[in-house]
Amino acid sequence: MKKVNTLILVALFPLMAMAQNSAVDKVFKKYGDRDGFTVVTISKGLLKLAANMDDDHQSQEFLSRIHEIKILATEDNNNINIYDEVLSDLKKSDYEELLTSKSKEEQVLMLAKKDGDIVQELIILVGGKDDNALVYISGKMNMKDLSKLSSSVNIKGAGFEHLKDIEK
Repeated sequence: MKKVNTLILVALFPLMAMAQNSAVDKVFKKYGDRDGFTVVTISKGLLKLAANMDDDHQSQEFLSRIHEIKILATEDNNNINIYDEVLSDLKKSDYEELLTSKSKEEQVLMLAKKDGDIVQELIILVGGKDDNALVYISGKMNMKDLSKLSSSVNIKGAGFEHLKDIEK
């Protein structure tokens, strides 16, 4: 009987590991196919290809440590607040708040799930009148990597520009 239980656990482990972040996945599934939303998913394969094409060794190393980048943004606000929706389901105690920015027009929250100094997941939430976006990055990054990412990614309204504000 112990062998059967162990076999079942071993068989189910990959499935449990694939369920990365249920709050984030839920929002991507809910809005990913709707009109007025843009979804960009950059896979490990494309990141590896980009790393191989880059002449800069540091960039190659950084890109090889990123597993996936997913971006969900509204083209029109649609009276939907992705910011609040993700936070209502997210187990925030698992994350360190890296940056919070609030103004009359926009809220930005950057959260990191860390293992020591290594960031395993980065979530950027942007909510507001004009911009409404969710960015999810998984991998093995450090703060210096995140700062570099801000200068290499130029997607208006996705919150990447706030990465440069994180302390190194």
